[in-house]
Amino acid sequence: MNQNKVTELLKNYRSYRYAISNGISPHQQDDISGMPMGGGYGSRPPMGFGGRGTILSSLMDYQQYRRVVSLIDGAVQEVLDDEENSVIELKYLARNTLTLALIAKRKGLSEKTVGTIHKRALNKLTLAFTFVDAPEIINLDEVMGFK
Repeated sequence: MNQNKVTELLKNYRSYRYAISNGISPHQQDDISGMPMGGGYGSRPPMGFGGRGTILSSLMDYQQYRRVVSLIDGAVQEVLDDEENSVIELKYLARNTLTLALIAKRKGLSEKTVGTIHKRALNKLTLAFTFVDAPEIINLDEVMGFK
């Protein structure tokens, strides 16, 4: 995986995380044993959209998104040092992302220093994500027939 793909994964992280926390498509209301699952049970595998998708394809999308979110969470926490983690969080993972210039201002560092930290973090993440493919983000307008 190259740095452009890593950047794409990081930029789409919040979308991936939202998709898995909301099941990508409607949830199954019962687990395999037929027992109802409460709302606090955590994210659940999705069901298909009737005639617009299959349970298998929805489940495969869900598993791929979940894997990528888990890998990003793990790599950012385990591979990066505190400075690198902070820059990546502020640049890509925060709700309100910042430019490198704003990160530099917030941290009281030069833009060059923050740029170096950012580049070092991307290099480490590129190595960590060597065998990861970026999942395609599903356009729900097309799935739901709005287009």
